[in-house]
Amino acid sequence: MSKRKQIPVEYLKAGMIFDQPIYIDSNNILVNASVELTEADIKKLMTWGIDVIETAGNEVTQSADSSKSPLSQKQIIKQYHDLLKRRKDLINIHTKAQAAVEEAYSSIKLDRHFKIEPIQSAVIDIINLLKQNQNVFLFLYGLEENKNHLLPHSVNVAFYSIILGMSLNYTDQELIELGIGAILIDAGMSKIPIYILNKQSKLTEQEFNQVKTHPLLGYKALKDLTNVSTNTANISLQHHEQFDGKGYPRGLKKHEISEFACIVSIADCYEAQISNRSYKKKVYFHTAMKNLMSGGANKFDPRLLNLFLPSLSLYPIGSIVELNDKRIGIVIGSSPDKPLRPIVKLIFDSLGIKIENVVLISLIEEPDVFIVKAREESELKINIFDVL
Repeated sequence: MSKRKQIPVEYLKAGMIFDQPIYIDSNNILVNASVELTEADIKKLMTWGIDVIETAGNEVTQSADSSKSPLSQKQIIKQYHDLLKRRKDLINIHTKAQAAVEEAYSSIKLDRHFKIEPIQSAVIDIINLLKQNQNVFLFLYGLEENKNHLLPHSVNVAFYSIILGMSLNYTDQELIELGIGAILIDAGMSKIPIYILNKQSKLTEQEFNQVKTHPLLGYKALKDLTNVSTNTANISLQHHEQFDGKGYPRGLKKHEISEFACIVSIADCYEAQISNRSYKKKVYFHTAMKNLMSGGANKFDPRLLNLFLPSLSLYPIGSIVELNDKRIGIVIGSSPDKPLRPIVKLIFDSLGIKIENVVLISLIEEPDVFIVKAREESELKINIFDVL
């Protein structure tokens, strides 16, 4: 009998078919061989708190769309080298965008009108950069965070929101509207007392209720103090609404919430997890995505949530992974149709000894080698940008 391998639940998508049964545990089958996974199957797993499923089989490739041919190792490595060259571009664009957001937030705090053009210009720069190489979002991780964490957070949320918008084939104008709303997501926070924003201990009920007014305050500021569309302003108003109706400020549910706001709420939650705050430490990419997929089954639009994972990849470039032979490496790229079989640049050998030379391994070409878990920088005492 073939040995079963584990597949994270967050990797699963409705419509997947495997050539062997999928097991919940050693004895219980979720679906039989050659049976399509459904949204209901995936939601059950999330509801039951199951992180991984097991199968001895392989995913059956559906050949209906032959235009999506796998990228070759040479193409992936070329994209990786191109990506490294764009780090400086991202930092410059990020700095410009933060300055534009800071100016807008300062004006909102004083109830002063402000021009939207600097924000729009920054959003267009982000869109153009992502069109050149979408994986450039890697360099958002590790950027020095401003004392006012709202500024880098707002810019980062815009990046992740635009990536998801691109996956939905939005037009440039739609991406700009989405990006402006995302980058001004916390406009209302400018009206919240600074001692509450910087408080390191738990907020009192009264303080939390004040924070919960920021969506409405942001919407009002964007409508009164600058020139944006209602679609854009609604992002500020609705980004804390939840798909099951348990959000705020109005308890909207399902399609009562604008798609733009649904996108930004996912990006907002993901970015908050991978960033340091005065009251918490950041978590790594894989953990954040896992938390998002398992905890967001009712909170977020499931269609958008299932698009978000492949948009960034379960193991995006920069992910540190341990292989089944104990070697540890960093993901430098993957073919979109094989997200669990990336190209890995090795960092440590199976004995834990640092590898000094550049050694690449393609998991597509090494069928007996697979990822067993994600690792974190802190536990390995490395910096991802030193080993990229």
